[in-house]
Amino acid sequence: MIALKLKSLLIALKAILLVFAFGINLSAAGQPNIVAIIADDHGVYHSTVYGSKEQKTPHMQSLANEGMTFSRAYVASPACAPSRHALISGLMPYRNGVVGNHENSNYKLDASESLIQQLIDAGYDVVFRGKVAHGNGKGVVPTGVVRLPGSNNLLDPENVEAYLVNRKDKTKPVALFIGPTDTHTIWPNEPGDVHFKLEDTVLPPKTFDIPEAHQLMARYNQSVENVDTTVGQVREIVKRQLDEDNTLILYTSDHGQNWPFGKWSLYETGVRVPLIAVWPGKIEPKSTTDAMVSWIDLIPTFLDIAAAPTVAGIDGKSFKNVLLGETARHREKIFTVHKGDKTVNVYPTRAVRTNKWKYMLNLFPEFYNTTHMDIKVFREGHTRAGQRNQHTFYDWSAWVQAAESNQEAAQFLHRYHARPKEELYLVEEDPYEENNLAYDPQYADVLASMRKAVQDRMKAVKDDKSLSGKPRLLKNNPLPPAFKLYFPNGGETLTSGQTVNVSWSPFWKGVRTVKLEYSNGSMWKVITNSTTHNGTFTWQVPAISSKTVTLRVSTADGKIFDESDKQFSISPSP
Repeated sequence: MIALKLKSLLIALKAILLVFAFGINLSAAGQPNIVAIIADDHGVYHSTVYGSKEQKTPHMQSLANEGMTFSRAYVASPACAPSRHALISGLMPYRNGVVGNHENSNYKLDASESLIQQLIDAGYDVVFRGKVAHGNGKGVVPTGVVRLPGSNNLLDPENVEAYLVNRKDKTKPVALFIGPTDTHTIWPNEPGDVHFKLEDTVLPPKTFDIPEAHQLMARYNQSVENVDTTVGQVREIVKRQLDEDNTLILYTSDHGQNWPFGKWSLYETGVRVPLIAVWPGKIEPKSTTDAMVSWIDLIPTFLDIAAAPTVAGIDGKSFKNVLLGETARHREKIFTVHKGDKTVNVYPTRAVRTNKWKYMLNLFPEFYNTTHMDIKVFREGHTRAGQRNQHTFYDWSAWVQAAESNQEAAQFLHRYHARPKEELYLVEEDPYEENNLAYDPQYADVLASMRKAVQDRMKAVKDDKSLSGKPRLLKNNPLPPAFKLYFPNGGETLTSGQTVNVSWSPFWKGVRTVKLEYSNGSMWKVITNSTTHNGTFTWQVPAISSKTVTLRVSTADGKIFDESDKQFSISPSP
């Protein structure tokens, strides 16, 4: 028996020596290593994990195959600084002091407030490589963080491995935060750097199709694959240098893609992000979850799995039980906020997401929405000779030119620049938020409830509705000639004799009156030849029975118009 115990002891000792011989880092018992890969501007739909057939993302797919994919993960804000400050503090904008982008670069977190500091206090070696905090992170990143140098694009993590090999105490757990920025424009531009064919690129819904947009998307697709390469490189380092079975690896992004209705907006494509997690033996492979989680929950989750305390009174809360498969629920509501970026993107919006619904409150619908993508003033005033601003779409003018003769192009730009005060989407059935139900009386109770949730939240966090800079106004900026019909827009069931309010966008001021018509599937019939172009008309539903009804708002000559996106029904009165 003694000989057997000695033999077992020698085998164990030999295994330990082999581990050190190959440079493997063993963390303290009960505290897993943490590897968080945080991309920049990577849209949720742009990987095979989330349904894309364009990009080849085998390393992200490998994470999903070995772990858990979140279908409803959100950031606090669709811009870098407020999103990343929320991550590090566990506090939402208006509670952590960073609401607009590039506005509070000197914002400071005391050690008692910083969740990164909590990881250090819990015994972790914390390492940043690439973009983790926004800018240089002054005042936000604790002094105890090891910050490794190097480019964030085509990120070479070689010095990450060197650090792991050479760190003094390899029994300590390590928390690596890796921040590649390839998906943050400027994207690859040289023909030899982009292997995607333009005809193979797919534009996001709500985008008007032009060749120049495919060129942009091809470059972006290449950037996604470059980030995927980094994911694979980091995983290889984990295999070589860490105890892989005791390491949580997580992949996510700080907000959506730099694209119309993406970054700088609170649409799903702006604030919903990829989130994939692998933890061998703890997270079930090939698992998915609909649990709603927020970026403010990430580091509280890391602290929870490390059995470490977190900062009291924060907004974030651990979703460890979701990772372990012990629950399929986390949050009932996700709040998001957008303010602006100094003189750009001055279009403040608030939103709440529930299980089925998304409500957006555009605080100042009289503003003219712009972003870095299109705003000429920013291009000319903030770029150096011979260089391109990293966010600007220099072919935006192609969309503008198309809108001069194409109604779909005009409606695309109209919807981009001008938005109604309230937007309500049944996201479960309308994931790209194309059908605004805020004007449908059928959902009046839902609208009121969601509106109250946002108003209560704004009051609770002392939301002052302040602006990041001087706004541009619709009255001073020309919109393309277009209408957007809000109601009835398709799918509704109206009743003969019922009185409803036809609603459309009143922002384009090219005419004073509009014409309204409806079709029951065979011919157009006039509702009114001339009514004030103010966005609303009281209509008594005609005495017909049809499931193929369409409504149209147009100029008197019919050249500028919009129709219901889908057919709706009119049923006989009871």
